[in-house]
This record gives sequence, C-alpha cells and structure tokens, in this order.
Amino acid sequence: MTFEAWLDRLRTDGYLLCPASSAVPVELRAVRPDGWGVHLRCRGVHVRLGLYRPGRSVWQVPLWDREVVPEDALELWEHQPPPSAAGLLPVGTRIAFTGAADAPDHQAVFDGATERGWRGHEAGLLSPADAAKIFGTLLAATEPELARWRRPAPALGGAAAPAAAPATGTVPAARTGAAPRRPALAGFATEHPH
Repeated sequence: MTFEAWLDRLRTDGYLLCPASSAVPVELRAVRPDGWGVHLRCRGVHVRLGLYRPGRSVWQVPLWDREVVPEDALELWEHQPPPSAAGLLPVGTRIAFTGAADAPDHQAVFDGATERGWRGHEAGLLSPADAAKIFGTLLAATEPELARWRRPAPALGGAAAPAAAPATGTVPAARTGAAPRRPALAGFATEHPH
C-alpha cells in the first residue's frame, strides 16, 4: 500500500486529513469523523498515536508579511476552525491541536525496541503499509479510552462534556518549537498525560 492509497482509504472512512502529513518518516495529522484529532508519529524506535478531544483541532494557516524577507520572518500562524472538508487551503496549512497543554488527551505507544528488537531509527523508516497496520492496532487499543469519553457521566446529568470548542474568530499564534520530550515507555502501552 502506498502512502496516498492509505490517505485515500482514510478519506473514504471520513477522516479530515492534514495536507502536511508525510510518508517518510510517516507522520499523520487528521480529524476522525467523530471529531477526535489524531497525530501519528513514527520516530526512533517508537510509533506514537496522540488523541485530542473534539474541539481541540484547528487549521493552522500561515500568515505572510510581504514587508519581511521570508528567510528573516518569524513563522506566524492563524488558527481557524476546521471545515467539514479540506477544500482549497493556502499552501503550508496544517492541522494543529489547541489547549492549555500541547500534550494529547490520550496517547498510545508502540515500542519497537521491545516488540521487534529495533535499535535506532527503524520507526522512521516504516513503509506506509506497516505504519497503517500499527496505526490500526494503536487505534483499536485506544477504543476503551474513546468509549470512556462517549459514556454518559451521571454527575453531569447525561453526556460527558467535551473540551470547549475554540472561538470561531481567528487567533494569531506563533510556532515556538518542538514539544517537550516524553519518557520512553516499555512495550506497547497507553498513557494519560494528565
């Protein structure tokens, strides 16, 4: 399976895909049909699937200042609510996940060192077909967590409350660098960042 074939299958399944997703190393940002954001990263010996509650996904659109030479410009972004379909997006647009912390609401990790004896950067060299299989396994492992969020909460009088949706107006934001590193997890595990 090619990367494009995998993306086509996800689109058919109702996923809203980020144009900045990449095949090597595999990195996928998307929004599921139920509103959950997903971020799959294949780096080193780990494949990580971050899940973000509905309302945390936004389109991050680059802002260009015509007065500044691109090489000298700070990358500025504008957050916009995700549309129902990708449609026509400016070059450089990507899906980002907002919230008080950059951490996902839930994360599942495939540890290739434990599971397959990986020693260096094998996750970054995964084929799209292998990444798709691990993605399916990680997603299936997270279903109990997703079900927990869907289950009615008696204290709330019925439905579990998702995170508040971002304001419909645009909010400027700047990219500030890489997210903090997480400690390595043994084996195949899921974790709660909170």
